[in-house]
Amino acid sequence: MPLIAPPRLETGRALLFSGLRRHHSFADAELTIPDQWQDLQALLPLPSQQGAITYGAMCGSDPQAGVFEYLAGVEVEAFEDSDPELGRMRVPAQRYAVFTHRGPVTTLRATWEAIWREWLPTSGEQPANTPDFERYDPARFDIESRAGEIEIWFPLLEPQEVGLPQHDD
Repeated sequence: MPLIAPPRLETGRALLFSGLRRHHSFADAELTIPDQWQDLQALLPLPSQQGAITYGAMCGSDPQAGVFEYLAGVEVEAFEDSDPELGRMRVPAQRYAVFTHRGPVTTLRATWEAIWREWLPTSGEQPANTPDFERYDPARFDIESRAGEIEIWFPLLEPQEVGLPQHDD
Protein backbone atom coordinates (compact mmCIF):
# COMPACT_ATOMS: atom_id res chain seq x y z
CA MET A 1 0.00 0.00 0.00
CA PRO A 2 1.45 3.42 -0.94
CA LEU A 3 2.54 5.71 1.86
CA ILE A 4 1.45 8.83 -0.05
CA ALA A 5 -1.46 9.81 -2.23
CA PRO A 6 -0.77 10.77 -5.85
CA PRO A 7 0.23 14.42 -6.21
CA ARG A 8 -1.43 17.12 -8.23
CA LEU A 9 0.72 18.78 -10.89
CA GLU A 10 0.98 22.57 -10.84
CA THR A 11 2.99 25.32 -12.43
CA GLY A 12 4.14 27.50 -9.57
CA ARG A 13 4.95 31.18 -9.99
CA ALA A 14 8.31 32.70 -9.06
CA LEU A 15 8.64 33.37 -5.33
CA LEU A 16 10.93 35.41 -3.10
CA PHE A 17 11.51 33.99 0.38
CA SER A 18 13.10 35.74 3.34
CA GLY A 19 13.78 34.16 6.69
CA LEU A 20 16.34 32.13 8.59
CA ARG A 21 18.77 29.98 6.56
CA ARG A 22 20.67 27.27 8.41
CA HIS A 23 22.56 24.08 7.67
CA HIS A 24 21.36 20.81 9.18
CA SER A 25 22.47 17.21 9.14
CA PHE A 26 19.94 14.70 7.88
CA ALA A 27 20.46 12.75 11.11
CA ASP A 28 19.67 15.69 13.44
CA ALA A 29 17.17 17.72 11.37
CA GLU A 30 14.14 16.56 13.37
CA LEU A 31 15.78 18.04 16.46
CA THR A 32 17.32 21.22 15.01
CA ILE A 33 14.68 22.48 12.55
CA PRO A 34 12.01 23.12 15.23
CA ASP A 35 14.40 25.58 16.92
CA GLN A 36 14.84 27.38 13.59
CA TRP A 37 11.05 27.72 13.26
CA GLN A 38 10.75 29.00 16.83
CA ASP A 39 13.41 31.62 16.11
CA LEU A 40 11.57 32.68 12.94
CA GLN A 41 8.23 33.07 14.77
CA ALA A 42 9.87 35.60 17.10
CA LEU A 43 10.79 37.76 14.07
CA LEU A 44 7.42 37.77 12.29
CA PRO A 45 6.03 39.68 10.53
CA LEU A 46 8.95 40.53 8.26
CA PRO A 47 9.15 43.72 6.16
CA SER A 48 7.22 43.36 2.86
CA GLN A 49 5.83 39.99 4.01
CA GLN A 50 3.06 38.68 1.75
CA GLY A 51 0.34 36.92 3.77
CA ALA A 52 0.57 34.54 6.71
CA ILE A 53 1.74 31.39 4.92
CA THR A 54 5.19 30.20 5.97
CA TYR A 55 7.60 28.11 3.92
CA GLY A 56 10.34 25.64 4.62
CA ALA A 57 12.64 25.54 1.57
CA MET A 58 15.45 23.10 1.00
CA CYS A 59 18.50 23.65 -1.13
CA GLY A 60 22.16 22.82 -1.16
CA SER A 61 21.69 19.18 -0.25
CA ASP A 62 24.87 17.11 0.01
CA PRO A 63 23.81 13.47 0.50
CA GLN A 64 27.46 12.32 0.70
CA ALA A 65 28.13 14.62 3.65
CA GLY A 66 24.63 14.08 5.08
CA VAL A 67 23.80 17.81 5.23
CA PHE A 68 21.42 20.28 3.63
CA GLU A 69 20.47 23.93 3.86
CA TYR A 70 16.97 24.89 5.02
CA LEU A 71 15.23 28.26 4.97
CA ALA A 72 12.29 28.80 7.33
CA GLY A 73 10.63 31.91 6.02
CA VAL A 74 7.83 33.81 4.38
CA GLU A 75 7.12 35.16 0.94
CA VAL A 76 8.18 38.78 0.52
CA GLU A 77 7.32 41.30 -2.16
CA ALA A 78 10.93 42.42 -2.62
CA PHE A 79 14.34 41.91 -1.06
CA GLU A 80 15.11 45.63 -0.92
CA ASP A 81 13.12 46.08 2.30
CA SER A 82 14.33 42.90 4.00
CA ASP A 83 16.86 42.73 6.80
CA PRO A 84 20.29 41.96 5.28
CA GLU A 85 20.94 39.62 8.23
CA LEU A 86 18.12 37.36 7.07
CA GLY A 87 18.45 34.66 4.47
CA ARG A 88 16.98 35.15 1.02
CA MET A 89 15.95 32.70 -1.64
CA ARG A 90 14.65 33.13 -5.17
CA VAL A 91 12.45 30.26 -6.33
CA PRO A 92 11.88 30.31 -10.09
CA ALA A 93 8.56 29.65 -11.78
CA GLN A 94 8.55 25.88 -11.98
CA ARG A 95 6.47 22.79 -12.66
CA TYR A 96 5.75 20.88 -9.41
CA ALA A 97 4.28 17.70 -8.05
CA VAL A 98 2.35 18.88 -4.98
CA PHE A 99 1.90 16.35 -2.19
CA THR A 100 -0.19 16.76 0.96
CA HIS A 101 1.25 15.53 4.25
CA ARG A 102 -1.44 15.02 6.88
CA GLY A 103 -0.56 14.71 10.54
CA PRO A 104 2.17 15.88 12.88
CA VAL A 105 5.31 17.51 11.55
CA THR A 106 7.28 14.77 13.32
CA THR A 107 6.17 12.32 10.59
CA LEU A 108 7.01 14.65 7.69
CA ARG A 109 10.31 12.88 7.05
CA ALA A 110 8.43 9.67 6.17
CA THR A 111 6.44 11.57 3.52
CA TRP A 112 9.63 13.00 2.02
CA GLU A 113 11.20 9.53 1.95
CA ALA A 114 8.10 8.11 0.23
CA ILE A 115 8.32 10.81 -2.45
CA TRP A 116 11.95 9.97 -3.20
CA ARG A 117 11.80 6.19 -2.78
CA GLU A 118 8.25 5.28 -3.80
CA TRP A 119 6.73 7.95 -6.03
CA LEU A 120 9.68 9.34 -8.01
CA PRO A 121 11.10 6.02 -9.32
CA THR A 122 7.69 4.99 -10.71
CA SER A 123 6.43 8.41 -11.83
CA GLY A 124 8.29 8.85 -15.10
CA GLU A 125 9.26 12.31 -13.79
CA GLN A 126 12.69 13.81 -13.12
CA PRO A 127 13.44 16.27 -10.31
CA ALA A 128 14.46 19.79 -11.31
CA ASN A 129 17.53 21.33 -9.73
CA THR A 130 15.62 24.09 -7.95
CA PRO A 131 14.53 24.41 -4.32
CA ASP A 132 11.69 22.25 -3.13
CA PHE A 133 9.58 23.60 -0.32
CA GLU A 134 6.96 22.92 2.32
CA ARG A 135 4.00 25.28 2.48
CA TYR A 136 2.44 25.86 5.93
CA ASP A 137 -0.98 27.50 5.55
CA PRO A 138 -2.29 28.62 8.98
CA ALA A 139 -5.84 27.65 7.90
CA ARG A 140 -4.68 24.01 7.54
CA PHE A 141 -1.66 23.73 9.85
CA ASP A 142 -1.72 24.51 13.58
CA ILE A 143 1.60 25.93 14.69
CA GLU A 144 0.91 25.25 18.37
CA SER A 145 0.22 21.50 17.98
CA ARG A 146 2.61 21.29 15.00
CA ALA A 147 0.06 19.19 13.12
CA GLY A 148 -2.35 19.46 10.24
CA GLU A 149 -1.81 19.57 6.49
CA ILE A 150 1.49 20.58 4.91
CA GLU A 151 1.94 20.87 1.17
CA ILE A 152 5.22 19.65 -0.29
CA TRP A 153 6.09 21.31 -3.59
CA PHE A 154 8.52 18.99 -5.40
CA PRO A 155 10.11 20.60 -8.52
CA LEU A 156 9.97 18.67 -11.80
CA LEU A 157 11.71 19.03 -15.12
CA GLU A 158 9.45 19.96 -18.00
CA PRO A 159 8.79 16.85 -20.12
CA GLN A 160 10.81 18.24 -23.03
CA GLU A 161 13.84 18.74 -20.71
CA VAL A 162 14.02 15.08 -19.67
CA GLY A 163 16.78 13.21 -21.44
CA LEU A 164 18.20 16.20 -23.34
CA PRO A 165 21.99 16.37 -23.47
CA GLN A 166 23.60 19.11 -21.46
CA HIS A 167 25.66 21.70 -23.38
CA ASP A 168 28.16 24.12 -21.96
CA ASP A 169 27.75 27.44 -23.75
